[in-house]
Amino acid sequence: MPKLIQKLNEALFVKNSIFLVFLLYSNFIESQNQQIDLTISNDKFVFIDRYYTSGLHLSYRKGLKQNFIFTKQEDNKLQLNITVGNETYTPTNLNSFDNRDFDRPYAGWLFGKLELGRIKKKSALFFAVESGVTGEESLAGKLQIRLHEFLNIGSRPTWADEIAYKWLFNFKASKIYDFQLNNKNSIQNQIEASLGSKDTYIMNNLVYFFGKFNDLQNSSRLNLVDNSQNKEFYGFILAGYKYVLLNTLIQGSPFDDDDPFTSISTQSVFKLSAGAVLKTKKNIIKLGYYFNTKETPLSTSHTYGALTFGFSF
Repeated sequence: MPKLIQKLNEALFVKNSIFLVFLLYSNFIESQNQQIDLTISNDKFVFIDRYYTSGLHLSYRKGLKQNFIFTKQEDNKLQLNITVGNETYTPTNLNSFDNRDFDRPYAGWLFGKLELGRIKKKSALFFAVESGVTGEESLAGKLQIRLHEFLNIGSRPTWADEIAYKWLFNFKASKIYDFQLNNKNSIQNQIEASLGSKDTYIMNNLVYFFGKFNDLQNSSRLNLVDNSQNKEFYGFILAGYKYVLLNTLIQGSPFDDDDPFTSISTQSVFKLSAGAVLKTKKNIIKLGYYFNTKETPLSTSHTYGALTFGFSF
């Protein structure tokens, strides 16, 4: 009899333990409101090597449950995004030390970005502050040279007369309107403005999404943390226009003249992009190709690819 009672107690303990683990796991799944993603951009995806030639961005995203600048209400969602990144810009002629051969300056950008978004059912508003450094301190030149040497790439970037060291900042705001056509088609109008010592511009994008995607407040279409855990698989096509007043990575700073070489920045830039996104309950994969018309009078149009991996927890 004692052995029977002992076995019953052991069975009850195992059952309760399994139930407790299940509850904890369920609570963990339901409470997932954070995401980390890594984006690798490179024009080697299209077998070229110029202009915006590579980028590396690491982002942390968190859904907020309390007021933070914006007021948290039942019909909206608040999200905080923190990004650190490194971007590399080069002229077409990588091997020359003579800037008369350049159609734009060498430039590197190492930065951090803090962004806050308020997302409603059919619209979203984002505010961001971005700050970083240019010049050798950005490490872009050293990284590109080492990478070309390691992979034995034929061209050897000289990084002659690159944009000098500067500490720059930007304030950005964007407004998104979402128009749901049906369950598998939607159109977004995205308006963005930037003011600062690095970039000053106004941009408008029109994006068409097709496929399986969640409602706006839980969709990766806006890089949002998904509380619903629903899968997404969709494509997108974007057409946009950017009016540029200042691009310090091309023009240099308007407040000093310590840059050895600068160029004129084209004011009107047109953009096209297309890609696909696959999101499971915890993971996301995004592949996109991005095209823009020339950004300086001597340059040409440019295309690059970007691959994003992310997971939520």
